[in-house]
Amino acid sequence: MSGAWLRFSAVLALLMASSAAVAAPDAETAKRCLRAAYMVYPYKRPGAAPMNGDRLHFFQQCVAQGGSKSAEVPKTD
Repeated sequence: MSGAWLRFSAVLALLMASSAAVAAPDAETAKRCLRAAYMVYPYKRPGAAPMNGDRLHFFQQCVAQGGSKSAEVPKTD
């Protein structure tokens, strides 16, 4: 029983210390990034165009950079 408790506490300590546990962005950063994502990738009626994750990826990158991502279309190769 004590071995299981020790493993549980070790896993819990690793999860709390890991960099995967990221704090949520503040409201202003999220608003700014969402507005920029919709400017770069405008809304299209469902079914009118195939969906992709470009807007979501742009939003995630913007939030990761703290809202400093500029609202311009990324270069495609």
